Amino acid sequence: MEHLPNKRNGTSRKSAAGAYSPAAASPLSWLADVALNSVTGMSDVCKVESISSVSKDDEQDEKEEGCSTLRTLLTKSSGIAAGKVSEKFTNHERCITKVPGIPSSKTIDEVISCVIEQSLSQNVSEGDTGKKVTLCHYVPRLPRSPLRTSQLLPVKRTLTETTVLYPEIRHSWLCDGRLLHLLDPSNPSNHKLFQDQWRRGQPCLVSGIHKLLNQDIWKPESFGKEFGNDRNDLVNCRTGVVLPNQTMKVFWDGFEKMSKRLKDDAGNTMLLKLKDWPLGDDFNHMMPSRFNDLMANIPIPEYTRRDGLFNLAARLPDFFVRPDLGPKMYNAYGSLEYPSEGTTNLHLDISDAVNVLVYVGVPDNDGTHDYATEAMKTIESANADASTRARIKENNETPGALWHIYHAADADKIRDLLNKVAAESGKQLDVDHDYIHDQSWYLDALLRQRLYDEYGVEGYCIVQFLGDAVFIPAGAPHQVRNLHSCIKVAEDFVSPEGVSHCFKLTQEFRLLSETHNNNEDKLQIKNIIFHAVKDSVGVLLANSLADQ
Repeated sequence: MEHLPNKRNGTSRKSAAGAYSPAAASPLSWLADVALNSVTGMSDVCKVESISSVSKDDEQDEKEEGCSTLRTLLTKSSGIAAGKVSEKFTNHERCITKVPGIPSSKTIDEVISCVIEQSLSQNVSEGDTGKKVTLCHYVPRLPRSPLRTSQLLPVKRTLTETTVLYPEIRHSWLCDGRLLHLLDPSNPSNHKLFQDQWRRGQPCLVSGIHKLLNQDIWKPESFGKEFGNDRNDLVNCRTGVVLPNQTMKVFWDGFEKMSKRLKDDAGNTMLLKLKDWPLGDDFNHMMPSRFNDLMANIPIPEYTRRDGLFNLAARLPDFFVRPDLGPKMYNAYGSLEYPSEGTTNLHLDISDAVNVLVYVGVPDNDGTHDYATEAMKTIESANADASTRARIKENNETPGALWHIYHAADADKIRDLLNKVAAESGKQLDVDHDYIHDQSWYLDALLRQRLYDEYGVEGYCIVQFLGDAVFIPAGAPHQVRNLHSCIKVAEDFVSPEGVSHCFKLTQEFRLLSETHNNNEDKLQIKNIIFHAVKDSVGVLLANSLADQ
């Protein structure tokens, strides 16, 4: 940001010797100019020409708010807007229309696309192992940027190394040094070590949150008492069949009691989960005490709280419709009896997320199953590391769910494998569908082994225990299999490190069929980017002026 012009002394984007600075004329610098001038001069520009797609009422609202919005800028060509601003700041050599690689006819929408593409991976076939693979069964839908990636490659760490760097943070390393495990959820310095991993696109794990929560309000008996008579759809995870308009008492009664669980027509016990409950922003209104309890104790609050310093979604002005970032609840029975079936199939999310396991319900012993022993066998067969197994054997902790998370850069390799497997079984994929976005596959042990053998892709095998929070980067394919019945709460956020993946997924979703659940941009990522840049530039310039 050292290339930003100073409005008072008139310095331009040139070095001391007068040489042209590529960084200063970059698309990001251009976007910063537009963002800044939306406050100082863009409102005057927007008055010059009427915009057919924006009503007069909307324009009046913006004028009253004193803040431009991306919806107006998207309909204007960057050449027109930038030209006006250039005239306004001629004395300061603010020639922001001359940006290499961006013709003057480009819109703000296209400029943002150009900026974000600079942080995407150069080669989609290079995953965390560095193994180059030719994709024969999947063709990426979006063109790839030839520019280098700004995201650091994943690394393996040792406790000896990081204890010296971060002596004040209690932590350990799982998955052969690739997964950060923070042990004190309330340590105010956690975000420092977290950032070191997060900027590399690696998931993280934080333990001990349940010790901070009011555990009584997160028990199934509490939910059954408050909401047992309410009706909601249930989903049989084994078949995908939806059971509409069921009383939730049916679900909660069978949460830990096998004898009270519903059976299908063939007499098989159903593997149920609550579908989309509660809806949207209803969590805060329906369960204010639980909402406040979660927000007061959620780990890495700098990222995960709605007003978090590093949560870019907090930069949206109040007059925008807020994106639905949660919290969301995930309530489902365990699936120990069905090793090839997941509770949540392989998918990826448009934003970053943290998923907190607030309650684990081990089913009562029906005389035919020892669920604790079966859970341990499942964890061992999934190749969980020794430290994870020690949490059960030595610390007597209760495992709840088995996660498999993959790097965002490996998503296309996974698609190639799924298309290959589908072709081997005679299936045909529609051009406007995507196996990951459709959430139609769970990678069992055989498929995970093929993924490693044929593509060199190794995921993170994470066992989520009671009180664990799993951090999932935007765009990272992941799947979940409940070992026991689980109550989880998830909160989404938009981090600076993951914003490029948020933008890329927005573009991917637009290519899905019109009836697909993920077809629209519900995150408003372009608005978020624009206002985050505007706020950042405003702060930098204010500090610069204060120092003079």
